[in-house]
Amino acid sequence: MDTFYRKALNYLAPYQQKVPKWMETIKTTGEDLKVPIVSDDLGWFLRMICSLVRPEKILEIGCGISYSTHWMLLGSNNSQIIAFDGNSDRINMAEKFLKASGYKDQVTLLNCLASDFFSKNKQTFDFIFQDSSKKNYLDMMIPCYESLNKGGIMVVDNIFFNGKVITLSLDDKKKYSTGVEAVKKFNHEVAELEGLECTFLPFSDGVLVAKKTS
Repeated sequence: MDTFYRKALNYLAPYQQKVPKWMETIKTTGEDLKVPIVSDDLGWFLRMICSLVRPEKILEIGCGISYSTHWMLLGSNNSQIIAFDGNSDRINMAEKFLKASGYKDQVTLLNCLASDFFSKNKQTFDFIFQDSSKKNYLDMMIPCYESLNKGGIMVVDNIFFNGKVITLSLDDKKKYSTGVEAVKKFNHEVAELEGLECTFLPFSDGVLVAKKTS
Protein backbone atom coordinates (compact mmCIF):
# COMPACT_ATOMS: atom_id res chain seq x y z
CA MET A 1 0.00 0.00 0.00
CA ASP A 2 1.57 3.31 -1.02
CA THR A 3 2.03 6.17 1.41
CA PHE A 4 -0.65 8.43 -0.06
CA TYR A 5 -3.32 5.72 -0.03
CA ARG A 6 -2.48 4.81 3.57
CA LYS A 7 -2.73 8.46 4.59
CA ALA A 8 -6.04 8.79 2.74
CA LEU A 9 -7.47 5.78 4.59
CA ASN A 10 -6.31 7.20 7.92
CA TYR A 11 -7.86 10.57 7.08
CA LEU A 12 -11.21 9.00 6.15
CA ALA A 13 -11.28 6.54 9.07
CA PRO A 14 -13.23 8.86 11.46
CA TYR A 15 -15.96 9.29 8.83
CA GLN A 16 -16.33 5.64 7.90
CA GLN A 17 -18.82 3.41 9.61
CA LYS A 18 -17.21 0.84 11.87
CA VAL A 19 -17.13 -2.86 11.05
CA PRO A 20 -20.15 -4.31 12.86
CA LYS A 21 -19.06 -5.79 16.17
CA TRP A 22 -20.55 -9.21 15.43
CA MET A 23 -18.37 -9.37 12.29
CA GLU A 24 -15.18 -8.62 14.20
CA THR A 25 -14.94 -12.29 15.19
CA ILE A 26 -14.84 -13.35 11.53
CA LYS A 27 -12.24 -10.71 10.73
CA THR A 28 -10.07 -11.61 13.72
CA THR A 29 -10.28 -15.31 12.89
CA GLY A 30 -9.15 -14.66 9.34
CA GLU A 31 -6.25 -12.53 10.50
CA ASP A 32 -5.18 -15.00 13.20
CA LEU A 33 -5.30 -18.01 10.86
CA LYS A 34 -3.85 -16.04 7.94
CA VAL A 35 -6.93 -16.85 5.86
CA PRO A 36 -7.37 -14.31 3.04
CA ILE A 37 -10.25 -11.92 3.73
CA VAL A 38 -11.32 -8.79 1.88
CA SER A 39 -10.09 -5.43 3.12
CA ASP A 40 -12.64 -3.35 4.99
CA ASP A 41 -12.71 -0.71 2.24
CA LEU A 42 -13.68 -3.41 -0.25
CA GLY A 43 -16.17 -4.77 2.29
CA TRP A 44 -17.93 -1.43 2.52
CA PHE A 45 -17.86 -1.17 -1.27
CA LEU A 46 -19.52 -4.59 -1.62
CA ARG A 47 -22.12 -3.58 0.94
CA MET A 48 -22.90 -0.35 -0.89
CA ILE A 49 -23.04 -1.82 -4.40
CA CYS A 50 -25.28 -4.67 -3.21
CA SER A 51 -27.56 -2.15 -1.49
CA LEU A 52 -27.87 -0.30 -4.81
CA VAL A 53 -28.26 -3.32 -7.09
CA ARG A 54 -30.31 -5.48 -4.68
CA PRO A 55 -29.38 -8.71 -6.50
CA GLU A 56 -31.79 -11.58 -6.10
CA LYS A 57 -29.10 -14.21 -6.75
CA ILE A 58 -25.39 -13.86 -5.98
CA LEU A 59 -22.51 -16.15 -6.87
CA GLU A 60 -19.38 -15.89 -4.73
CA ILE A 61 -16.23 -17.54 -6.05
CA GLY A 62 -13.75 -18.06 -3.23
CA CYS A 63 -15.83 -17.30 -0.14
CA GLY A 64 -13.18 -18.25 2.42
CA ILE A 65 -14.65 -18.09 5.92
CA SER A 66 -17.57 -15.84 4.81
CA TYR A 67 -16.29 -12.35 5.67
CA SER A 68 -17.09 -11.01 2.19
CA THR A 69 -20.32 -13.04 2.15
CA HIS A 70 -21.53 -11.17 5.21
CA TRP A 71 -20.59 -7.79 3.72
CA MET A 72 -22.80 -8.51 0.70
CA LEU A 73 -25.67 -9.65 2.89
CA LEU A 74 -25.38 -6.48 4.95
CA GLY A 75 -26.12 -4.55 1.77
CA SER A 76 -28.84 -6.83 0.45
CA ASN A 77 -30.18 -9.01 3.21
CA ASN A 78 -32.83 -10.68 1.05
CA SER A 79 -30.36 -12.03 -1.50
CA GLN A 80 -29.74 -15.73 -2.00
CA ILE A 81 -26.06 -16.60 -2.34
CA ILE A 82 -24.26 -19.62 -3.72
CA ALA A 83 -20.75 -19.44 -2.28
CA PHE A 84 -17.99 -21.93 -2.92
CA ASP A 85 -14.39 -22.49 -1.93
CA GLY A 86 -11.86 -25.23 -2.63
CA ASN A 87 -10.80 -25.42 1.03
CA SER A 88 -13.12 -27.61 3.13
CA ASP A 89 -11.87 -26.20 6.46
CA ARG A 90 -12.82 -22.70 5.38
CA ILE A 91 -16.25 -23.87 4.25
CA ASN A 92 -16.81 -25.47 7.68
CA MET A 93 -15.86 -22.22 9.43
CA ALA A 94 -18.05 -20.22 7.06
CA GLU A 95 -21.02 -22.43 7.93
CA LYS A 96 -20.52 -21.80 11.65
CA PHE A 97 -20.29 -18.04 11.16
CA LEU A 98 -23.39 -17.98 8.96
CA LYS A 99 -25.36 -19.95 11.52
CA ALA A 100 -24.26 -17.56 14.25
CA SER A 101 -25.26 -14.49 12.21
CA GLY A 102 -28.64 -15.94 11.22
CA TYR A 103 -27.91 -15.86 7.48
CA LYS A 104 -27.36 -19.60 6.95
CA ASP A 105 -30.70 -20.16 5.18
CA GLN A 106 -29.76 -17.58 2.54
CA VAL A 107 -26.40 -19.08 1.64
CA THR A 108 -25.66 -22.37 -0.11
CA LEU A 109 -22.07 -23.34 0.69
CA LEU A 110 -20.16 -25.65 -1.64
CA ASN A 111 -16.72 -27.17 -1.27
CA CYS A 112 -15.58 -27.32 -4.88
CA LEU A 113 -13.35 -25.79 -7.54
CA ALA A 114 -14.59 -23.24 -10.06
CA SER A 115 -14.09 -25.64 -12.95
CA ASP A 116 -16.28 -28.27 -11.24
CA PHE A 117 -18.97 -25.73 -10.37
CA PHE A 118 -19.30 -24.29 -13.86
CA SER A 119 -19.26 -27.72 -15.52
CA LYS A 120 -22.22 -28.87 -13.42
CA ASN A 121 -24.25 -25.69 -12.88
CA LYS A 122 -25.99 -23.64 -15.54
CA GLN A 123 -27.67 -21.14 -13.23
CA THR A 124 -27.51 -17.41 -13.89
CA PHE A 125 -26.91 -14.65 -11.36
CA ASP A 126 -27.52 -10.95 -10.87
CA PHE A 127 -24.20 -10.40 -9.10
CA ILE A 128 -20.89 -12.28 -9.11
CA PHE A 129 -18.03 -11.65 -6.71
CA GLN A 130 -14.76 -13.32 -7.65
CA ASP A 131 -11.89 -13.60 -5.16
CA SER A 132 -10.14 -16.92 -5.71
CA SER A 133 -6.94 -18.28 -7.23
CA LYS A 134 -5.52 -15.47 -9.36
CA LYS A 135 -3.90 -17.79 -11.90
CA ASN A 136 -7.39 -19.07 -12.81
CA TYR A 137 -9.01 -15.66 -13.38
CA LEU A 138 -8.68 -15.90 -17.15
CA ASP A 139 -10.15 -19.42 -17.24
CA MET A 140 -13.18 -18.18 -15.30
CA MET A 141 -13.81 -15.10 -17.43
CA ILE A 142 -16.14 -16.67 -20.01
CA PRO A 143 -17.99 -18.96 -17.53
CA CYS A 144 -18.61 -15.91 -15.31
CA TYR A 145 -19.81 -13.86 -18.28
CA GLU A 146 -22.17 -16.62 -19.38
CA SER A 147 -23.49 -17.02 -15.82
CA LEU A 148 -24.30 -13.32 -15.45
CA ASN A 149 -27.77 -12.05 -16.29
CA LYS A 150 -27.99 -9.11 -18.67
CA GLY A 151 -27.59 -5.99 -16.60
CA GLY A 152 -25.85 -8.01 -13.91
CA ILE A 153 -22.72 -6.87 -12.08
CA MET A 154 -19.42 -8.68 -11.59
CA VAL A 155 -16.81 -7.55 -9.08
CA VAL A 156 -13.30 -9.05 -9.15
CA ASP A 157 -10.78 -8.44 -6.37
CA ASN A 158 -6.96 -8.45 -6.52
CA ILE A 159 -6.47 -7.35 -10.11
CA PHE A 160 -3.12 -5.95 -8.90
CA PHE A 161 -2.19 -9.40 -7.48
CA ASN A 162 -0.96 -7.94 -4.17
CA GLY A 163 0.70 -5.12 -6.06
CA LYS A 164 2.90 -7.49 -8.08
CA VAL A 165 1.19 -6.61 -11.38
CA ILE A 166 2.56 -3.09 -10.95
CA THR A 167 5.89 -3.86 -9.28
CA LEU A 168 7.51 -7.30 -9.27
CA SER A 169 10.78 -7.54 -7.39
CA LEU A 170 13.61 -9.77 -8.53
CA ASP A 171 13.11 -11.95 -5.46
CA ASP A 172 9.43 -12.50 -6.34
CA LYS A 173 9.88 -12.90 -10.07
CA LYS A 174 10.67 -16.62 -10.08
CA LYS A 175 7.81 -17.49 -7.72
CA TYR A 176 5.07 -15.19 -8.99
CA SER A 177 5.81 -14.38 -12.63
CA THR A 178 3.35 -16.97 -13.97
CA GLY A 179 0.53 -15.69 -11.78
CA VAL A 180 1.34 -12.07 -12.58
CA GLU A 181 1.23 -12.72 -16.31
CA ALA A 182 -2.08 -14.56 -15.92
CA VAL A 183 -3.66 -11.62 -14.08
CA LYS A 184 -2.26 -9.13 -16.60
CA LYS A 185 -3.75 -11.16 -19.43
CA PHE A 186 -7.09 -11.35 -17.63
CA ASN A 187 -7.16 -7.58 -17.11
CA HIS A 188 -6.45 -7.02 -20.79
CA GLU A 189 -8.92 -9.55 -22.15
CA VAL A 190 -11.79 -8.74 -19.81
CA ALA A 191 -11.48 -5.06 -20.78
CA GLU A 192 -11.84 -6.09 -24.43
CA LEU A 193 -14.65 -8.62 -23.89
CA GLU A 194 -17.67 -7.64 -25.96
CA GLY A 195 -20.79 -7.41 -23.86
CA LEU A 196 -19.06 -6.19 -20.69
CA GLU A 197 -18.75 -2.58 -19.60
CA CYS A 198 -15.68 -2.50 -17.34
CA THR A 199 -14.33 -0.07 -14.78
CA PHE A 200 -11.01 -0.65 -13.02
CA LEU A 201 -10.69 0.93 -9.58
CA PRO A 202 -7.32 1.43 -7.84
CA PHE A 203 -8.39 0.80 -4.24
CA SER A 204 -7.88 -2.24 -2.02
CA ASP A 205 -5.67 -4.46 -4.22
CA GLY A 206 -7.29 -3.30 -7.43
CA VAL A 207 -10.96 -3.96 -8.16
CA LEU A 208 -12.76 -4.65 -11.42
CA VAL A 209 -16.43 -3.72 -11.68
CA ALA A 210 -18.16 -4.92 -14.84
CA LYS A 211 -21.75 -4.73 -16.08
CA LYS A 212 -23.11 -7.19 -18.62
CA THR A 213 -24.65 -5.22 -21.44
CA SER A 214 -25.56 -7.99 -23.88
